[in-house]
Amino acid sequence: MFKNKNLKFISFGEVLFDDFGKDKKIGGAPLNIALRIKSFGFPVAMISAVGADESGKEILEFIQQKEIHMASVSIVPEYQTGLVKVSLDEEGVADYEIGHPVAWDAISLSDNTKKIVNNADVIIYGSLASRDEVSKDSLLQILKKSNGMKAFDVNLRPPHYNVETLKELIQQADFIKFNEEELLEISGLLGSNDILIEKNIKFIHKITNVQTICVTRGGAGAVLFHNNQLYYNGGHKIQVVDTVGAGDSFLGSLLCHLLSNGNPQNALDFACTVGGIVASSAGANPNIDLGETEAILNRSKIFATKSSF
Repeated sequence: MFKNKNLKFISFGEVLFDDFGKDKKIGGAPLNIALRIKSFGFPVAMISAVGADESGKEILEFIQQKEIHMASVSIVPEYQTGLVKVSLDEEGVADYEIGHPVAWDAISLSDNTKKIVNNADVIIYGSLASRDEVSKDSLLQILKKSNGMKAFDVNLRPPHYNVETLKELIQQADFIKFNEEELLEISGLLGSNDILIEKNIKFIHKITNVQTICVTRGGAGAVLFHNNQLYYNGGHKIQVVDTVGAGDSFLGSLLCHLLSNGNPQNALDFACTVGGIVASSAGANPNIDLGETEAILNRSKIFATKSSF
């Protein structure tokens, strides 16, 4: 499935508990992405922070158990560990109430973190962890120091973002992943008047020179722009249980497959399949059987096309 598992990944940002009312689950988009990458056998490190509380202790034990490199997950005694209240509508679509300020708003850089950054092939970061200055400054320092690929997972959670920060994060990226609503919102903020996905991808590419842009479309699949080509996947018909973590697993799967194997269409098809499995399961991080994934890919009539940009 993967030709090169020596790629070293870093995921920067929030680690937290998702509170569903009846139960709580460890999550946060950057950690969900790291968990999916690790599940495929790639080395991955987290850069984050937790509080000096029982929730923080539980998250640290969980990360260690999952064999994710955790030396750069710091303990910040003055803040509590992150907590997000999650509500699901009748279709399983999640809405989030995000606590603020919490420990992951105060991610700092240690000498060990700098060493990990210097050795990384890929750094994955989102917009949410840049809502406060300490974590934002740490992230920008990391991005400026790193020679690795920089993958920006746009993760707009009102009111936790602003235009200037989004511009800074986009300009640092080699790869950007949006959902459809995020693409239209950010393109509009940056001056686009169009509503077509392809034209807004072209707009973002023109103003940033980012060579790889992916736009997820929920049940309608995804569009991938890579090296001046557009690739499409029309998605899978599934029964959605909840959407929590589906986009995170999609991104982790896309990066692993694309960077390891190099075939954009195959990578997009694989990522859409994994994302669909997660959305049809409870929780953000169900186990993924690669044999099941290949079987779905082989029997599915996927709408997949390629076109010049």
